[in-house]
Amino acid sequence: MRPFLVVFFLFSAIPISLIVNNIYQNYNNLKVLRKNEAEFHWSHIIQYEELRMAVSKLPDGYGVMLLNRHAVKMTLNWLCNTKSFVGVHQKMLFLVMDKYSEDALRKVYPRLNIVIWLAPVLQKTFRPYDTTYMSFFLMRTNMIHALQKLGKPFWMLQADTVWRDNFFNLINADDYKKSDILLDQQGYEGTAPIRKRTMNGANFYVPVKSTSQSLVESWLSWQKSVYITDPDLVKMFCLREDYLCDFIPYSLVTGWEWIYGDQKNPPIMIQMDGETGGNKEKVLEKYNFWFLDRNDRCKPDKVSKGVMHMNEGTVPRVMTQSKNREQFYLKLGEILNQIPVFGHYSSIYGGLTSLYLQFF
Repeated sequence: MRPFLVVFFLFSAIPISLIVNNIYQNYNNLKVLRKNEAEFHWSHIIQYEELRMAVSKLPDGYGVMLLNRHAVKMTLNWLCNTKSFVGVHQKMLFLVMDKYSEDALRKVYPRLNIVIWLAPVLQKTFRPYDTTYMSFFLMRTNMIHALQKLGKPFWMLQADTVWRDNFFNLINADDYKKSDILLDQQGYEGTAPIRKRTMNGANFYVPVKSTSQSLVESWLSWQKSVYITDPDLVKMFCLREDYLCDFIPYSLVTGWEWIYGDQKNPPIMIQMDGETGGNKEKVLEKYNFWFLDRNDRCKPDKVSKGVMHMNEGTVPRVMTQSKNREQFYLKLGEILNQIPVFGHYSSIYGGLTSLYLQFF
């Protein structure tokens, strides 16, 4: 009996020690996040005259993209993709973290609406869930709150998307006036019901009414108190019905999982995240979704080819290590969230512990 207990305690000590280490590391990470916030606190952003002037010239429902030098090529790819859609570029505000990003974008598209907000702590390449990655999203929430204060509703958008048509012309935000926020959803129409109406976190609409501002204030407060990702936070708010959340139909926006389904009913926009192993540009090229040549020049014929594959449901199903890992974790989450009683609370609060209890 005693040898069995020794073995049991030895094996138990491994996951327990990993969890304790995660708790300690994430406690320290939160201190880094709060320190970094001094470079992009919303109360400073809102006083920036260049930003105020830029927003004043844009219409309600304008789009916002955030980037640093490491996302310039991805942004140029998106600009190439949407170049032929009338009014899209003019309706966008690009908030860049460094001078290099502004120069690189203006070299190709000199008339873009670009505002620089220098943030030295955000100059590094992001790695999933490290302090730079999490600081970027803390900055995003601060930026969202500042933009709300400027009085115009807007879309938060990401460049690692592929547009089949002009998204701005095909969704009417006025249809969701009662909502505190309009969110993209994980997955696609064929996704398990347990995962639907759950924020993906890349493309969403932010109103400026008081309840929407209260949501973002809560969002911001939680980000500085718990090491947790944005979608996990907002999922909690929505499932608890603290705020009125609505979701963009899958006919307009889906995640990358649509490619691995039956590829029927192509969406207007596909969010191409799910790649955590780097080389996203090369992976997008395998999907026929990389629209630049080796000199970063836009190739309209590549755009036409990529859109054709979406229309016809013939996008290559590229399997990478990141995609396999993502699919495994998503399936595991589905199974856990369907367990009676436990699954109900796991679906709401699982994100609070996801970065503390992970073993990998």
